[in-house]
Amino acid sequence: MDITAITIKDVLDFLSESRCPLLLLVLAATTAVLTVLGIVAVLVTALVKSYALPPEKHRHGASAMFVLGSGGHTTELLGIVGQLDFALYPIRTYVSFSGDRLSTVRALQLEKDKSSTTSSSVSSSGRRQSKVQTLELPRARNVGQSYFTSIFTSAACGLECLFAVVKVQPDIVVCNGPGSCVLICFAALLLRATRIKLTRLVYIESFARVNSLSLTGRILISMVDRFIVQWPSLAERYKDKGVEYFGILA
Repeated sequence: MDITAITIKDVLDFLSESRCPLLLLVLAATTAVLTVLGIVAVLVTALVKSYALPPEKHRHGASAMFVLGSGGHTTELLGIVGQLDFALYPIRTYVSFSGDRLSTVRALQLEKDKSSTTSSSVSSSGRRQSKVQTLELPRARNVGQSYFTSIFTSAACGLECLFAVVKVQPDIVVCNGPGSCVLICFAALLLRATRIKLTRLVYIESFARVNSLSLTGRILISMVDRFIVQWPSLAERYKDKGVEYFGILA
């Protein structure tokens, strides 16, 4: 039998003959959810891209949200955040996800280290005092979790991400790869589409991605305002997508 000739109908017929109603239900539910999410993403992206963001002026600095992932993602992003002038982003929010307490601890340690070398108090130049907060949101999917139950946890995570973005209303969201940051970006795009908050999105591809984009990167490349890569090979490959390259940042 030629396996390349197998169609979706063949698969469904096989499942029906095998009397797997639960598996059929899971397959149908997953397909429906992915289809709806795809349609929503396309519509929101089209709406957002239909107009250019006007330049925003911040007399006392901007509010920034940094989306942390576990392990290497957190290390890279905090390495980049540590190079920023915190006076330009006096309101900083670090988002982590359940089971990743270490990322929050490391973010707070970075804040402590930076505060020991720079002053966060109001100066004669009118700079406002820093406000730092951390948020822990539920994961969209845990390691080893079934795809069926992940439908519900992803929906719960999406709602929590929306609530978080509405609460903070950041001027800029910076992320670098954890899959859950896609939901944060979708929430920010929704706020932008409804003109609640014109949040800018910056995605920095992981240092580990040398020749190809991560799945998160491929999803967000057409949605974010600035897409930054850290290798010239990626910059050359995706130059028609408007990617930016400034060398190794992390």
